[in-house]
Amino acid sequence: MKVVFNLLVLLLVILSGCGPESSVDEKLNQKVLLISVDGFMNKYIDRNPTPNFDRMIENGVKAEHLIPVFPTKTFPNHYSQVTGLLAEHHGIITNSFPDDSLGERFSYGPPEDSPNDERWWGGEPIWTTAELQGKTSATMFWPGSEASINGVRPTKWKAYDGSVDNYSRIDSVMSWLDPAGGIDADLSTLYFSHVDSRGHSFGPDSPEVDRAVMETDSLLGYLWDKIDEVGLRNRLNVIIVSDHGMAELSEEKVIFLDDMIDLENFEAIDWSPVAMLKPDEGMRDEIYQTLKENEENYRVFLKEDLPEEYGFTDHYRIPEIIVIADVPYSISSREYFETGSLPAGMHGYDNKAPEMAAIFIASGPAFKKGELSPPFSALYLYELMAHILEIEPAANDGDLEQVRQILR
Repeated sequence: MKVVFNLLVLLLVILSGCGPESSVDEKLNQKVLLISVDGFMNKYIDRNPTPNFDRMIENGVKAEHLIPVFPTKTFPNHYSQVTGLLAEHHGIITNSFPDDSLGERFSYGPPEDSPNDERWWGGEPIWTTAELQGKTSATMFWPGSEASINGVRPTKWKAYDGSVDNYSRIDSVMSWLDPAGGIDADLSTLYFSHVDSRGHSFGPDSPEVDRAVMETDSLLGYLWDKIDEVGLRNRLNVIIVSDHGMAELSEEKVIFLDDMIDLENFEAIDWSPVAMLKPDEGMRDEIYQTLKENEENYRVFLKEDLPEEYGFTDHYRIPEIIVIADVPYSISSREYFETGSLPAGMHGYDNKAPEMAAIFIASGPAFKKGELSPPFSALYLYELMAHILEIEPAANDGDLEQVRQILR
């Protein structure tokens, strides 16, 4: 009788592993789609009708906010999200910067093709990790994905083309993820820029941004319809993030460097809202002391004195003097300001500033349902994705344990 009972128990255990709620099934061949909506803030959802975002949050996980890396610019943050590395460890210190050792300048805008050159990119992005461990990746416009990194490219990738409409981007990505398609990607990325561009042009509190947010919600509804069409609802984990927030600017709140120091005595690697200054030989101390004596609405540091939490000291591309404007101040010169080029909105400030907080929303078989998470660092995304894909992460600055509570 005991033998029969034990056989029945064993049969129940085996059968229980075959049901739709089985943790074994949930972990089998799961896919990841990482989506960035550049410049998207939590308050955009709060103040607008966003039924598709609301439904995804109800059925998944939302963080109070995602903490970006410093500086809160587009390229450093997107690359930190997929490598788990601080800017000082992957070397993408801002959106455009020189490298004297290469004799070239990194820039994301045409006609430069520096983003295609792997010499700029340190670390190992998640698509490279996936490819090296037998998985298939397909990327759509993610910063860094156009370069061969460590000699490896995604199986499918697209060179950035801002003219490609957002629905077509979704169609392409879903064709790559489709198990019946020619790629059957385990990992894919998707990028939208329209919210960020309107935030710069009209400011974060503008009706133009609200319209962009509602457009994004419609895109999300379209995406979930496509996910159902290819039968991936129970296998695909959708992670939506932004790289930073946005601050409203004012022409009344501008710091003019040439009111304090001679512009001929340094090279500005970046201007605002974090001025990265490379002093001419012998001028470092004088420039730093002058800026320190006039410190108002900004903080100035020698790079070796930057607080450790910024992760912005240990790379040769980082110049010697860093000036961080308070939100919502801009840093400029009198001549440039008079051109009338000040945008309505800007990011790049201290990564702990509330205005720079990013979003994190995720739904899929790996994630809990209806979970609100405390804020966490964008550095944790890399290990999170590696865990879902069941691949071994490369060395990074993240920590899976910090986000394990959002997983089933």
